[in-house]
Amino acid sequence: MPTFYPESIDIDVEEFVDDCSSSEIEQLVNYLKENGLYPGLIGTPSDVTWNEEVSKLIDSKWRLSTEDEATILRICNKLI
Repeated sequence: MPTFYPESIDIDVEEFVDDCSSSEIEQLVNYLKENGLYPGLIGTPSDVTWNEEVSKLIDSKWRLSTEDEATILRICNKLI
């Protein structure tokens, strides 16, 4: 747990994240990525590239054709 001075306060990670807004969580993730601490960036360079590219699919359904969406869903269903 992080300790903050001068009062030495212990902060529960789950409680901290639960109290964050979506934009604050996004800022936290960006900070972790920029400092090489984000678990999604661990792996080979091709893993990092894969994760970065696939993450672009999040909230991008509206940009896909019906056929592309169906293809992605078929791939996802293979993995389950």
